[in-house]
Amino acid sequence: MTAIASARPTRPRPRIRSLGITLVLAAFTVFAAREVNFSPSTFWEVWSNPLWEKFWPVPWDWVFDGRNVIRPLIETFQIAVVATVIGCSLALPISFAMSPLTTPNRPTYLISRAVMNVVRAVPDLFWAKLLVTAIGIGAFAGSWALSVFSLAVMVKLFSETIDSADPGPLEAARAAGGRHTPVVRTGVLPTVLPAYVAYALYVFELNIRASVVLGLVGAGGIGRVLEAQRQFFKFDRILGILVLIFVVVWIVDQISVALRKRLV
Repeated sequence: MTAIASARPTRPRPRIRSLGITLVLAAFTVFAAREVNFSPSTFWEVWSNPLWEKFWPVPWDWVFDGRNVIRPLIETFQIAVVATVIGCSLALPISFAMSPLTTPNRPTYLISRAVMNVVRAVPDLFWAKLLVTAIGIGAFAGSWALSVFSLAVMVKLFSETIDSADPGPLEAARAAGGRHTPVVRTGVLPTVLPAYVAYALYVFELNIRASVVLGLVGAGGIGRVLEAQRQFFKFDRILGILVLIFVVVWIVDQISVALRKRLV
């Protein structure tokens, strides 16, 4: 009995189907790499480019000048805050309408999902281009573009959280004769609210990063400064700006992670 109990379990053999899928994926990866002229040598050849010499030394006096970098960086932070508040606020009712558990009726469910699928299909950079063309260059267009981006991300995450909520309190409230909105507010919202706040913090992190990219198309913030320096080949200034952005994003990320641990 001891020998039988201590015997090692038989190692499962790989299934032919799994092996076939792996081979197909590997073959398609090689095919795709050849089609786009991908070369592994790029990983070490890129470091011999003489362009890297222009990234150093960093003019820190220019980087820490309030008018050059600090003020646009604050504007980036402001864009992210405004976009997070607007996007996450709109996402709260839409997420409940998109969930089969809490939607008021079938047409509302289908329409909300269809609209949000269209919104998610358009990249945030394209939203920024459209709004910069319609509104004008500046932080206002960037705030609206990021608001749409925040709405799309938040609705996707939060509606799936509502789907997995415990239906017991909701069914009990409905059985007692409660109306739809009060039933959802008392039966589901308290259980998913911590996740909502955690997702909102995560969306804020994304907006900090995305606002830098949107600035490249004229949507305001530090991205516009980066694009201007790139056009004039001031790569040493670009490196200083990137280092500053990295520090800010890292600090925001650490604060956000600490807050999310307390909430979830």
